[in-house]
Amino acid sequence: MSLQPVEGQPGLFREFNEAGEPVGPIVNIREFREDDKYDTIAIPTGPIPLGTVFLFFQDIQGKRNLDTNFRTPSKLSAGESMVLDRVGLYVRSITGTAVVPPVDFKTITDCAFYELRINDLLQTQGPAIKYPSGYGLYGSTNEEGAGVVSIGVPATASVSKLVKKQMLNQNHDLQASLSFEQRQWLTAGQNPPFASSSDVVPRITTIGVKEQQGAVLVTNVLHGLLRTPVSK
Repeated sequence: MSLQPVEGQPGLFREFNEAGEPVGPIVNIREFREDDKYDTIAIPTGPIPLGTVFLFFQDIQGKRNLDTNFRTPSKLSAGESMVLDRVGLYVRSITGTAVVPPVDFKTITDCAFYELRINDLLQTQGPAIKYPSGYGLYGSTNEEGAGVVSIGVPATASVSKLVKKQMLNQNHDLQASLSFEQRQWLTAGQNPPFASSSDVVPRITTIGVKEQQGAVLVTNVLHGLLRTPVSK
C-alpha cells in the first residue's frame, strides 16, 4: 500500500494498492499535525548473545510518556491515525547514573539490525546506522569517560524517508525489532578475520553502574502526520 496525493486537491491523499488501484476513503491531512509515535527498549549491561532480538511497541506495561506514547501494544490508540513518513532510532545518552560511553553507541548502531513490518508486511530493514532519528545531542564534551555523539547530525531534514508513505490506524499491527545476528562468516574458514566467535559478540559497558546492572535505552521514533481525537 502507498499514500499518494489527489491531483488538484491540496491536502487530500488516497491509498493505492500494489496494482496502482485506489482503495479506501480519501484522507484529509488538513486535520493532521506533524508529530511522532515512539517506544523505548532497554539493552542490559554486559555481553549481548548473538541472536538476541529486542521488540519495540509490544511491551509497554509500566512505561511512562518519557519512554513511550503507545497505549495499546503494537497498535495506535482508538481514534488515532497517522501518515507514516520516516522511522529513526535514538540511543539515550544517560539514564539516571548510568552513562552511555561512545563505545556503546557504536556497539548498537554498528552491530544491530533494524526491521519494521506493518501487518506483517516488510516496510524497511537494514543496519541500525541506516536509521538516524534527526534528534539528539551533538558536539564535544570534557566529561570523563563519556562523549556526546549521535546517530547522524541532529537535523530532521537529514533523515531519509520511507520509499512509500504508509497510512496507519488502530487496525494496523506494528512489528519493529532490533536484533544482533550471528556473523559466522567473520570467524569461519581457514583465514577468518577474527580468531573466535567470542571476538564478535557485542558488549554494553555503561559507566556508573555495577556489573550486569543498568542498561542502554534505545527509542524507535515513527514520524509523520498524526491525527488524534482531541485534534478533530
